[in-house]
Amino acid sequence: MQLTATLTILAGTLASTAMAGNAIVQNKCTSTIYLTITRANQMTTTRPIAPGQKYSEPIANQGNSFGITRNQDYYSPNTPKLIWGFSNSPPTLYYSVSQVNGNPFEGAKFRLRSSDTKCQAVTGLDGRTRTCGSNNDFTLVACAQ
Repeated sequence: MQLTATLTILAGTLASTAMAGNAIVQNKCTSTIYLTITRANQMTTTRPIAPGQKYSEPIANQGNSFGITRNQDYYSPNTPKLIWGFSNSPPTLYYSVSQVNGNPFEGAKFRLRSSDTKCQAVTGLDGRTRTCGSNNDFTLVACAQ
């Protein structure tokens, strides 16, 4: 009986993970961009994304912030930041895009789009919160065409 319950829980966990979409940042700029990820627990990681490369991770949890800059000095008050915030509350993902200290892609475009064409794409910095199914992939493209 206990084994059956454990297998049922494990199967449910695997199914929900398999259905989760991905958060993707793609760099189409001619120089390296920097992605600083902050979680709800305030743990942060920074990673460079070279031109033509991308970073991807499964969409999970609530209170995620992807901060994108053109230099490594994310915490400087002089560093312009593009902030993609999202919270996963299955089956819904809540997301927005805003800026802090200016737009790091001034003169270049960015685009946040879902793999579900019914979900609203973001191409401007209005800070509005949008919703979509959390089982979709979301791609933020820096220096989009």
